[in-house]
Amino acid sequence: MQMRKLFFLFLLALTIGCSGQETEPRTKKRFMGFRGLNDTIDDQKKGVFVLPLLYYTPDTRWAAGAAGVYYFKIKGKNDDEKETRVSNVQFLSDYTQNKQLDVWGQWNIFTRNENYLFKGELRFRNFPDRFYGIGNTSIKKNEERYEYNLFSFKTLALKKVYKSVFVGVDYHFEQEYDFKYTDGGALQTGTITGYDGGIQSAIGLVGIYDSRDNVINTFKGSLFEVSSYFYLPQLGSTFNFTFLNLTHQKFWQVKKKHIIAIQTKARYGFGQVPFLDMSQAGNDDMLRGYPKNRFRDVNFLGTQIEYRFPLFWRLGGVTFAGAGDVFAKHKDLSLNTVKYSIGAGLRFVVNPAERLNIRLDYGYGREGGYFYFIVAEAF
Repeated sequence: MQMRKLFFLFLLALTIGCSGQETEPRTKKRFMGFRGLNDTIDDQKKGVFVLPLLYYTPDTRWAAGAAGVYYFKIKGKNDDEKETRVSNVQFLSDYTQNKQLDVWGQWNIFTRNENYLFKGELRFRNFPDRFYGIGNTSIKKNEERYEYNLFSFKTLALKKVYKSVFVGVDYHFEQEYDFKYTDGGALQTGTITGYDGGIQSAIGLVGIYDSRDNVINTFKGSLFEVSSYFYLPQLGSTFNFTFLNLTHQKFWQVKKKHIIAIQTKARYGFGQVPFLDMSQAGNDDMLRGYPKNRFRDVNFLGTQIEYRFPLFWRLGGVTFAGAGDVFAKHKDLSLNTVKYSIGAGLRFVVNPAERLNIRLDYGYGREGGYFYFIVAEAF
């Protein structure tokens, strides 16, 4: 019954009257279905896309709301300068079956000639959630409930120092407050770092190599990002800790609209890391098949591969596999506990100009499988 309901709602989403406002005329090319879609987004320079939002993840169950994207390109001053890749400003608001409220805004903006890149996020969450303990061997039956409020602000300014290479500075502010716990649980004992929330305030140093042809749905190119964040009492942070993050993505278009994509992530923490800021194994973007809250520890290392291909009209398919785990020390990593993920999914193109997809994925891992019904690619 759950499978039928999910498939029915997926089909329903395909017929939703999404509104797309073009602010520049199209060329003479016409989109006649998935196989006829243009590979680039040159036809549409800017526009607004609004989508009634319906999705499902194991952390939220069903959720409904609305999402909007304003996207645009900036032309060069003369014919020698190319116009930028697509910039976008996104907004999302939703409420889930688990009584979770999330209001979120994000921006990714290139200036003329891509001399600068500005990224940022503003978010509020009221989030009932589950805690199973810390470590990659935590036991599912030890589940306890808790909830909290979160306010988060991030702003990142990057300067282009070479073609596709950016360096810059990031600032991150986050406040977690109004915690409520399961009576008698591990969090209520007060022995878990960050059990009562606090303020996290950090300066980050960021370097990015980004040659992707489209940051929303990449056909070809690479992303390599390294960043380090310093949460310091001198900046108002409740806890003193540091994170080093590494992300690598590579995309090959082996033939028209047949894409092989690989993603690798590493995250290392040092110092007094609160439990909410610890790394997690599982989500709708990495290690699909595990709830995001199921396993957490200071560090994470994982990789995944995905094959994307057209089917017919605006429908496409995906297969994926990955492996990774959280850990306190490298000696905690073991083939007996490593989290693997395999799965497949469907894609429906809701905005050809921006290559924006709705996706339905099924990921299977050590503890069973989960569906993911959500907007945009996993990476």
